[in-house]
Amino acid sequence: MGTEKNNTGNEHVLEVYTLGGFALVYNGNEVMPGKSGTSKLVQLLQLVWLQGEKGIGKDQLMRLIFDRDNVMDLSNSLNNLIYRMRKQMALTGMPEGNYITLRDGIYVTDDTVEVRVDAIEFEKMAEKASAASSETEKYHDYLHAVQLYRGELLPAISTETWVTMESLRLKRIYDRCVDWLGKYLKEQKDYDMMYHIYSNAAKLYPFDSWQVSQIDSLLCKEEYKEAYRLYDKTVRMYSDKMGLPPSKEMLDCYKAMGKKFKNQPGNLQKIQSELAEEAKEPENSGAGAYYCSYPSFIDTYRLLSRIIERSGQSVFLMLCTLVDYEGKFIQNPEKLRKRSEALKEAIGLSIRRSDGYTKYSDSQYLILLTGTRQEDCYIVFNRIIRELKRLAGSRAEINYNVTSLAELKGIEKERGK
Repeated sequence: MGTEKNNTGNEHVLEVYTLGGFALVYNGNEVMPGKSGTSKLVQLLQLVWLQGEKGIGKDQLMRLIFDRDNVMDLSNSLNNLIYRMRKQMALTGMPEGNYITLRDGIYVTDDTVEVRVDAIEFEKMAEKASAASSETEKYHDYLHAVQLYRGELLPAISTETWVTMESLRLKRIYDRCVDWLGKYLKEQKDYDMMYHIYSNAAKLYPFDSWQVSQIDSLLCKEEYKEAYRLYDKTVRMYSDKMGLPPSKEMLDCYKAMGKKFKNQPGNLQKIQSELAEEAKEPENSGAGAYYCSYPSFIDTYRLLSRIIERSGQSVFLMLCTLVDYEGKFIQNPEKLRKRSEALKEAIGLSIRRSDGYTKYSDSQYLILLTGTRQEDCYIVFNRIIRELKRLAGSRAEINYNVTSLAELKGIEKERGK
């Protein structure tokens, strides 16, 4: 990770960066004891430094460092590790010193060299903000805290149990900081800073729904087109990376944008160019069927449902579900991802340009077939399965269900009585 020389005025401070990566900086130079930042020698320092003034008990320290090793004499192994650590620190150009020391059965940071740990500074600043008496003080302290937070704790060793637990605890604090800042900035009508705070949170944790707050910031700024672009990008990311449909919060965002979306006055030619699919949907600019996000598919479905009431045109909704050769759901995530990509391509190649489809989940796609007959749906399914087997192999299989929108409308009317 990138680091900067500390600007405290005290050059003889060892800056320890643990959030978003790991680095040690002393006198403006990055140092690293041992061969890598994941060695037990480094974990020893990390465990003690991250405990701050309260330190960590010897028994707990030994258990956390050697929990996956078959070590007979834990105490002797720890003593040898501490000895090697001190030699390695000296070899990096650091001053000679103990760096960690045992006091009453507790290992604490030795005061030979002043150590400043970003995770501890972050937590202290968040606590200070929480205890502040004025909103202005809270704002500056919370802002300082989120600026210190650069990502999850020690990502290179995130599978270590102690790192996982501590990382989750710090993330909860970060979430509270961002939540408070966002609400405060909205009250102050500082929408630019509100958007900036939420954007950083979404960058660090793209699957924590911070995009909903980002979109809210853009709506407050009356940047409706940017809000829609972000919404569409987020929906596609959730669908492509996680195989999930939009959350209720995202669908609520979509409705809010629909109510607030405004355009500057323009002529018909300009409006038409904005509406043209090639301008905003490069993947739909060819001869194949129209692929859209799930919320857009919902709007299309509802519009067609109204059209058929007057036109009498037949429209069928088809659901294609990926299964294994035994007809069961595919459990292997990587296999499912590849089959899902192949099915998307197969559908695009198999249905007409006037038809539309969307990804509902990693294992399912929805298709709207316009102006077709019930018996033709089976022909469409055969084309899809043929293309899928060509793309993904002979063992690729799908199940399908189909119903007409007219039938669905009839069911809805019956339920409404």
